Amino acid sequence: MKDFAVFWGCTIPARFPFIEKSTRVVFDDLGANVRELAGFTCCPEGVLVKSSDEDAFYTTAARNLALVEQAGLDVVTPCNGCYSTFRETRAHLEVDWREKDRINERLAREGLHYSGRVKITHFAEWLADDLGAAVLASKMKKSFWGMRIAVHYGCHLLRPTPSVSWDDPLEPKKVEELVAAMGARVVDYQTKMQCCGGALDRVGEREGSLSFARRKLQDLQNNEVDAMVVVCPSCFQQFDLNQAALQRAKEDINVPVLYLSELIALGMGHQPDELGLDMHRVSVQPFLDTWEDRQADRARLAAFFDVSLLNKCDSCQACKDDCPVCKVDPTFQPTDIIGDLVRGDLDGVLADGQLWKCLECYTCQEMCHSRIGMADTFRKLKELAMAAGSGPESVSAAYQTFLKTGVLGSPKEGARKKLGLEPLPEGGGEALARVLQRTEGDAR
Repeated sequence: MKDFAVFWGCTIPARFPFIEKSTRVVFDDLGANVRELAGFTCCPEGVLVKSSDEDAFYTTAARNLALVEQAGLDVVTPCNGCYSTFRETRAHLEVDWREKDRINERLAREGLHYSGRVKITHFAEWLADDLGAAVLASKMKKSFWGMRIAVHYGCHLLRPTPSVSWDDPLEPKKVEELVAAMGARVVDYQTKMQCCGGALDRVGEREGSLSFARRKLQDLQNNEVDAMVVVCPSCFQQFDLNQAALQRAKEDINVPVLYLSELIALGMGHQPDELGLDMHRVSVQPFLDTWEDRQADRARLAAFFDVSLLNKCDSCQACKDDCPVCKVDPTFQPTDIIGDLVRGDLDGVLADGQLWKCLECYTCQEMCHSRIGMADTFRKLKELAMAAGSGPESVSAAYQTFLKTGVLGSPKEGARKKLGLEPLPEGGGEALARVLQRTEGDAR
């Protein structure tokens, strides 16, 4: 679907025009033909309108959808609340045909009619289902490789079912797949499915609202995320504006918050000032700085490793408990070492010495469903450690012996003679030394 009406809702144009800007940029870059329609009102919002007048709630929503139908279009909205209102209204009026008829009698006064045939799509749903993660990945000019990003879906993008049914209401994955397609490491966390709690502010429960924000933000901070990505302006308000309030109260919380289209637009090569990212209450500069660092780390690692496989390995961790060494020595966690690499700490990994506990038994490779394993990575790390002079002294000494003699141990001729074994032929250590001796013209 490339030709559709867009419904911005109230919150985005009124409070967060930078979300509108980035979303328009993404629509343009992805070739969407977005139509602007006159006459829209609030969707309307449920807590403030439906609880006061249910009839006004359904009538207003049906009127907005009737405007879209009149234009012969479908509708995409970047707001969870608007999306939920429209989907709930459609489901309700499909069942209650008497109310649908009453509403259409009123709409007829304005030359409108609501049939219920309009397709209602969320911006994230359009990206995931109509466009696809692979297409989005192909549009990236600058990968988010190495970035740790957490996703907050928001309740009304997923529920209530069956009115809303584009992803699993309790274990969603589609937005995370979009973020992963852009190269980021998606971080799972305990409070992922917790409501943002922003609606409490609307009914005068300020402290409760802040408690909801605090709990999730602290969880994310404990998981060392570089940013949180949201797909709802109300959720953005809760985690950006209310986080700023917590910061003003001297609370130690700092989690940059990005709307999904902002992340995509950055990856497509747009500049932060073009997108108005400086209008966020919580600075996104730490995220941008880390992103630049990860780009440099990626370039450095690419000289030695397939960085796409490193990222895939770090994101999977299915073999986390399969390493034989882990069962004996819990201090050795090979998946953590891969994670350190992805976060750019190659020097720390080489200096730490834990990598030498890898037995190169290839258990990880045989059990890896992607046939990646970590053994080859650890072998390369050992080479780099030796070149950096941070390998074990025993390895260095053995290697020097090998270079001089061509062997790592001399035959025990006395024991061999006792067993009736003939002396072995003379070894080729000196010849090997001449072969291995490098000159300036040798290729490295």
